[in-house]
Amino acid sequence: MKKIIGILVAFLFAIQIVPVSASDDIQLSLHSNYAYLYDQATQIVYLDQGSQEKIYPASMTKILTVSLALDQIEDVHEKVRISDEDLKGLYEAGASVAGFYAGEQVTYEDLLYGALLPSGADACNALARLTYGSTDGLVTAMNQLVNQLELENSHFTNVTGLHDDNHYTTAYDMAMILHHALENQVFEEVFNARTYTSSMENHTWASSLQRGKNSYNLDISQIDGAKSGFTDEAQLTLASSMTVDGHQFILVTAYAKGQYTQNHVRDAITVCQYLHDNYHEVIVYKKDEDIADYWVFQSFQFHYQYQIPETISLIVDKNLSVNDLQFEIDTSSYLIAPMEKGEKIGTISIYDNQQLLYTFDMHLSQDLSFSMLERVAYYGSIVVIVGGMITVLVVVKRKRSQK
Repeated sequence: MKKIIGILVAFLFAIQIVPVSASDDIQLSLHSNYAYLYDQATQIVYLDQGSQEKIYPASMTKILTVSLALDQIEDVHEKVRISDEDLKGLYEAGASVAGFYAGEQVTYEDLLYGALLPSGADACNALARLTYGSTDGLVTAMNQLVNQLELENSHFTNVTGLHDDNHYTTAYDMAMILHHALENQVFEEVFNARTYTSSMENHTWASSLQRGKNSYNLDISQIDGAKSGFTDEAQLTLASSMTVDGHQFILVTAYAKGQYTQNHVRDAITVCQYLHDNYHEVIVYKKDEDIADYWVFQSFQFHYQYQIPETISLIVDKNLSVNDLQFEIDTSSYLIAPMEKGEKIGTISIYDNQQLLYTFDMHLSQDLSFSMLERVAYYGSIVVIVGGMITVLVVVKRKRSQK
């Protein structure tokens, strides 16, 4: 069975992605009850296992905490201090910590790594206090952001992921949160790190991926980065990213039972290995390839040729080649000036046996200007041309009459 799972579009502003669901979901036996997998660049979905159902994120919450803190940090090497407030109640709540102590001098970078690698609640509290004034301030920012991202099924009550019935999300929403966070290069570096030693060299931490490798000899080489979580109510959760033939995917899994089993990491490895074993890249369009020609009215340009601004490739089942795909361009044959750079002029749809796989919009790569002076000259030229044609016809008619 032919399956499309994702599309990489290294694109400029001239291509507008229109997400389309994959023609067939991958069917895998996972430890996790919930799973959502999609292409980060195009948001093409190819694995959806209860992605809209409510889950408890546990420490996946810290992805949002670190992402929002980074929005307020100007210098990650700036030195700050841990306060008593940052540590209050964490031991009693059974929260995981990075091991900071009150009065300790650290850098913001230490706190970022301390929040994600050892899943330190102490680091999260410090980040909240230092960047938003308090944990309540950061929680407010968290809920504001999910509203801005139009994630209607998420609500956060703390910065650590400790269980609260009103602290929830979905696998889909968590994937969108990670997608947003990965747009920050510093966040991506921290998220992908396997180990880190603090600036004072008194703390060394390993990521959940690295711990899986160290304890269970798991092959994590094909996974870019991950943030795990666990509470009794959430069970094992994991938000991860992986790259296949240059296409970066985001996978979120939730409710894998067994606190010390690393079953969430095993699921990520299973999915990643399946992609590598069963799919490959095909080139759909090459950069600068001519796609469509237009007549341009009300302009001296007269002609416009649309070219693909960047190479477009798809990752498909290994039994599928680009020759098996069908392409449909929905556009007119002319443009009417004035038009601005970036305006939509058509849509390209890609099919496999009449199954829509993917669509994207075509946009102008330049302005088609039409000033008042150009308008006068343009219509003046038309009048002259038409007038000349009429004159020629009249002269010819007279000559014929004289005969």
